Amino acid sequence: MADRFDNPKARKNRVICASATMPEGWVVIGEHHSPACEGEGANARVIKQPGRREVVTADSPVPEGYRRVKEAEITAGEVKAMGWLIERKTNRDADKEK
Repeated sequence: MADRFDNPKARKNRVICASATMPEGWVVIGEHHSPACEGEGANARVIKQPGRREVVTADSPVPEGYRRVKEAEITAGEVKAMGWLIERKTNRDADKEK
């Protein structure tokens, strides 16, 4: 399974069951129902490797080297949820942390 996540030619977004372990360095950008996963409701996560800036769900892990910038609203059709805008830390950010 790890091969699929490391394949640069693969689609950027992946769907995994909510009960699955998140790959390190990936973020959650959405949730939905999948008949392939156990349970009802939003039992699957849409994940991806983050770019320079990314809007992620409120419970998404924040990968090492990234920081939360501000809360953001996520809209999918008529469904709205709160999340976070994250961005890759810069050298200037690292200097502030010292």
